[in-house]
Amino acid sequence: MIPFAILVEKVRLLINEPDEDNALTALSEDTRKLSDTIKALMPDAVLFVQHHKTYGSLNPAVYEPAADAIKSNADGSGEIVLPTDYVTLLQLHLEGWQRPCTRPYAADSAEARAQSNMHTRAGACRPVCVEGVNSLGKPVLYYYSLPQGVVPVVKSFAYEAAFDENRGLNSELSNPLVQAVLYQCVALLYNMFERRDAANAFMSLALSLCNKEKKQ
Repeated sequence: MIPFAILVEKVRLLINEPDEDNALTALSEDTRKLSDTIKALMPDAVLFVQHHKTYGSLNPAVYEPAADAIKSNADGSGEIVLPTDYVTLLQLHLEGWQRPCTRPYAADSAEARAQSNMHTRAGACRPVCVEGVNSLGKPVLYYYSLPQGVVPVVKSFAYEAAFDENRGLNSELSNPLVQAVLYQCVALLYNMFERRDAANAFMSLALSLCNKEKKQ
């Protein structure tokens, strides 16, 4: 777990503003403190990396849905109401599946459309999950499929959670994706003060780490 204060300190070091008492002297004469600006930008930086990363996890959380959050249809499909801080799926494994589902599809994707047909729908060997909104307007994860009549039981559910400054970042500083967050936060900061070249340079660094496979 990385405390929020450590993340702020790392960003300040990247832009050569380590002194907590300094104002935005390197970027602007704005009297707001640099740390407050970084704090405001950090959630967007984390979200950027979560949506662009091609490997690993950044801020993982475990979900144990209540019984009333899981709906089972008569045909073996169903839905699970998502937690309020859900960003994207890392893994869902239901009892009866031979493997977990690790990639969620969008509701308008071809993979999602295939699930509406019993003949093309996924099964327990290669399950499919689709992100959507149910009839009550709640974000849900639709799952496909279990054998008809089987009650869905969640073995494991891990997801990328939205950043919460009170909890910090659920990761290690050695994770390359954390460095990507720091670079992206600097990029947002420079962009805010119209330092476009510097902003683009740091965003490129962030993206390169998002797409770089983690070394074994």
